[in-house]
Amino acid sequence: MADSFQLKAIITAVDQLSGPLKGMQRELKGFQKEMAGLAIGAAAAGTAVLGALALPVNAAIGFESKMADIRKVVDGLDDKKAFTQMSDDILTLSTQLPMAAEGIAEIVAAGGQAGIARGDLMQFANDAVKMGVAFDTTAEESGQMMAQWRTAFKLTQEDVVVLADKINYLGNTGPANAKKISDIVTRIGPLGGVAGVASGEIAAMGATIAGMGVESEIASTGIKNFMLSLTAGNSATKAQKQAMAFLKLNPRKLAEDMQKDSRGAMLKVLDSLAKVPKAKQAAVMNALFGKESLSAIAPLLTNLDLLRTNFDRVADAQEYGGSMQKEYASRAATTENQLVLLKNSVNAISVTLGDTFLPAINEAAEAVMPYLEQLRTFVRANPELVQSAAKFGAALLAVGVSIGSLSRAVKILNSVINLS
Repeated sequence: MADSFQLKAIITAVDQLSGPLKGMQRELKGFQKEMAGLAIGAAAAGTAVLGALALPVNAAIGFESKMADIRKVVDGLDDKKAFTQMSDDILTLSTQLPMAAEGIAEIVAAGGQAGIARGDLMQFANDAVKMGVAFDTTAEESGQMMAQWRTAFKLTQEDVVVLADKINYLGNTGPANAKKISDIVTRIGPLGGVAGVASGEIAAMGATIAGMGVESEIASTGIKNFMLSLTAGNSATKAQKQAMAFLKLNPRKLAEDMQKDSRGAMLKVLDSLAKVPKAKQAAVMNALFGKESLSAIAPLLTNLDLLRTNFDRVADAQEYGGSMQKEYASRAATTENQLVLLKNSVNAISVTLGDTFLPAINEAAEAVMPYLEQLRTFVRANPELVQSAAKFGAALLAVGVSIGSLSRAVKILNSVINLS
């Protein structure tokens, strides 16, 4: 008798939550039959449909999140047409390069954060991926280097690719690899422009020094001090002025020459140092550049011919032109790369398909929210009923509603929730 009263109370509570359930007591047997059939049918149909849609919907949701990051840092993407175009461009690029669309989107976002114009971002991402493959670095690292070069040397994206070509060519024709040379160039950064030294000439010096096994940090410090000493002019220290006088150099004139012909000025200083007796070379270099720079400057003196050759290499566009693209094409011509492109193409289709369902999912989620809030309010207001969940389950069994059917229904609901 007590159980019947409790079941009646539960049904009354549910009646108050939903209009369509009124009259439930009068049609309990009919509800039992329909509920069982609905649960079985929904479980079978829902599982099949949700299983087929889960992959594209999840792919679309992940890509949408990456595009939201881009929208925050790139001007003009509040326009739906522009936003859609960039999304399509990134997906298309992923089918041409061995990097997933989400990874390319991250590079585009980093480029936008660095202030690169929207019109240059796709080319920036394309070049970053290719440079990563050619230089044996990650595309993210390459993108960061490119962004720094643009700012430090005041380069356009085309100029950045030219610098990458020079570095790659130096790496292919000498003992230092492109990754190490590019690291030296990045560390020196804007100081080269202040000293009147072009980025390609910095790369040539970096390749010469790094080729002797000098670490990037030491090489970049040595080159910095070398350039600072040659551009000191009247602000040169007493020791530097004495060393330059010994080499028959005028500090002010040397500083002026660095702005007119940095390559010629640097070679003039190094040629003068090379003529100094070996017993005095270290002392003169120490006075000019500082003790910490000796291990970087000394290789230049012992490899002046190689330095001249490297200067020539970065001055001849017919030699270095297209070097990075050729390196990329050579490394990308593998079965592994083709499989990555195939995977990216499948993902692009998946994202495009899943994207068509996102508006409906958003609308459905928004529509369900008020009902979930009502349910939360009901549970909060009826703790005794929640605590009697076990008895509620027993009551359902008494009227013939299978726990298995309820379980399948819950699984369907969870599958929908998991799509997000």
